[in-house]
Amino acid sequence: MTEQDIKQVLFRCKSQEPNAVVDPNGLYCDNLDVLEFAAKLEEKILLAAARKERTECVKFVRSLNHLVADALVDKRGLM
Repeated sequence: MTEQDIKQVLFRCKSQEPNAVVDPNGLYCDNLDVLEFAAKLEEKILLAAARKERTECVKFVRSLNHLVADALVDKRGLM
């Protein structure tokens, strides 16, 4: 994950205070719900891993039979 990915996850988290202080970089950390942040970070990481795994799977299937690989991509896509 890049720094930008982590920032986007942080932006999607809710601060516990309605008037949260925003630092010059646009990030807030006052009373951040750490469990929410961790859950969203985990979700993003698992999604990226699933995409990578699917791409590798299609690549392997393509090395065996390109017609089956094409059908797999047509049916389920590459995420």
